[in-house]
Amino acid sequence: MQTVRDLLNQLWSEFRKVGISYDLAIIEHIAAFLLEINELKFPDETLQPRKPNHPNLNTEKIKQLLTEAANTAGGYAKLLDRHIIFSLPNMLAGGGYPTPRHIAKSMISLAQVESTHNVADFACGSGGLLVNYVSSMTLGIDISSEWARIAFANVKLHGFKNTIILNENALQTFNKQGEIYNLAIDRILMNPPFGEKIDAKLAETNSKQKIGSRSETVLFNLALQKLSFNGRAGVLAPSGVLFSSSTAEKNLRHQLVNENFLEAVVSFPKDAFQPYSPLQTHLLLFSKVEPSEQHLTWFFQVEQDGYPAGRGRDLTQEPSQPSDLPFLEAVWTKYNSDFDTLLPDETNPQLGIKWVTNDEICIGVICQGIGNNLENIKYQPFDSQTGQESPLLLVEVGADPPHQRINLQIPLDFLNNSDNNEQLETEEETETDIDIEELKAEEKAKQVIQLLSHPVKAVAISFSPQKEIAGLNQVKLLGASVAKSAIQEQAYDLRPETYIRTQTESNTIESPTALLAKIYRNQRQLAQRIDNLFGHLESPPITTQQLPSPLQAEIQPFGNLSQEQRKIWRKVCEKTEIVTDNEINNYHTAALFTLEELSNPDVNETTDVTRSTIDLLERMGVIVPVTIADPKTNEPLLFYRRVTQRDVWDLDSGTLNSGEESR
Repeated sequence: MQTVRDLLNQLWSEFRKVGISYDLAIIEHIAAFLLEINELKFPDETLQPRKPNHPNLNTEKIKQLLTEAANTAGGYAKLLDRHIIFSLPNMLAGGGYPTPRHIAKSMISLAQVESTHNVADFACGSGGLLVNYVSSMTLGIDISSEWARIAFANVKLHGFKNTIILNENALQTFNKQGEIYNLAIDRILMNPPFGEKIDAKLAETNSKQKIGSRSETVLFNLALQKLSFNGRAGVLAPSGVLFSSSTAEKNLRHQLVNENFLEAVVSFPKDAFQPYSPLQTHLLLFSKVEPSEQHLTWFFQVEQDGYPAGRGRDLTQEPSQPSDLPFLEAVWTKYNSDFDTLLPDETNPQLGIKWVTNDEICIGVICQGIGNNLENIKYQPFDSQTGQESPLLLVEVGADPPHQRINLQIPLDFLNNSDNNEQLETEEETETDIDIEELKAEEKAKQVIQLLSHPVKAVAISFSPQKEIAGLNQVKLLGASVAKSAIQEQAYDLRPETYIRTQTESNTIESPTALLAKIYRNQRQLAQRIDNLFGHLESPPITTQQLPSPLQAEIQPFGNLSQEQRKIWRKVCEKTEIVTDNEINNYHTAALFTLEELSNPDVNETTDVTRSTIDLLERMGVIVPVTIADPKTNEPLLFYRRVTQRDVWDLDSGTLNSGEESR
């Protein structure tokens, strides 16, 4: 039986046979065929997906392939939303790409969308944030006519009737008098394009204040403006929104913290939006309520999202690898419930405990100080040698007077891996070689792990399944909650790493097994370095090479660069130096430069476009990174330069030169 992917590959081939190769156009044409197969009518002809007008296109075969694919995928709606739309291979010009559906699911869960709510997305794209729940009314707006038509088809195939799709500029939509103009929205979910330019005057007219011209900032402000009182919004944003020093971003953060309730900031893994975007993306969850000093903001760092890292992830399939997203959603569901346990007792509670479960399995815990901050948390695995039969969380809570501390123990009996313990106790010695790495892992599993070392109001700690090795991978602090004043003290920095420090293993006296493992590892590293030195001795002497190395001028970027990317490449090409030598002709060599040197001098921070373009040029092999130690602080400084002749590997002669240099 053919898979959905096999059938879609055949489908794409039918379009390419007649010269239709633009992927978004193919997706729109397929959407039109899907609606025709399902005999769905349109009240608005402008939103009807366009059918291809080509006499040689085999439409009957296309319909046959779609019917087979729908039967395999589980229906026409799922076929379009989870498979056809994600056949788009790359981000389109203008920042267009579909929101990964596992991210959309988490956004909907965290926003707690209910059937009585009206919901809006001002940059709806394919409609992924519109079709995975039931609401009283749904509004989707997109400035792209192709995306608006695809979103409309997606909504129709899912059978939603109370949905309005508009092919407009969202800013202009709310400048018109009419039903939409005065609409107050209960829930807003949005993944706006990043770094696109929007008419600054139109944005200022709409918001009655200067908010710049960056698409993510302008649309974020629109969400703040149109959200109803007691409404909640979840908006995706690039890293710059969390800490940028530009006026628009700073004002946005002040408004979120001081005039609204910033409920949570979630940082997704860097590759969570691959294969479309390499930029790390963050979810800001906020509600429009009366501001209060009692409001606590959660900061989460999602380490795993269920898919492998890199561009090879298949978003048409459900996540198959470990994911922190179910824990995140479960924490949000549990957070506003009553405490399961009060410690040390109910008459004088200092610490509240809420157990986080999924399918009746405990996957974590929320610890919250009652009246005082949590000051310190350590994880102590079981240790049969000391008589500690179950793992513990050692929690230090602040008290009055301030110099006092209350230390509490939270038993984690369910984390005991009894099967492994019995195996360790009954396993007989054999004459096989000792597995040093395994012994090292066993010793590491017994070390105390520092999860928290700075004051916060509450934490969310996740537990991995019992069968996994104990240690850093088993117990992780993924979320921390802080008061508004703590954010203000950090100059409104909204990066989760500001409030969630990296957990570390406590310094302990190493056992003989651990020392033996370290000696074994160091010996292997020494042998590898000796092998490396032999390789250098066999290479041609550096004195025979021309230094500084001339530019490798024929190495240029390949593929189609955007206008902005070409502008950045021209700036990179200007970063050269002339080498003067009396014995040879003068020539150009590469000069070092930083990201900041390529940015617009009128803008205080490096743009996401600059970062992504430099990353692309490095992957293409036309520039290389250079790390130099600061002579005063010995801190590494990152530079870049164009490729020189010395960077090119001459495979015929056997000489290999490194593409990255350090000095």
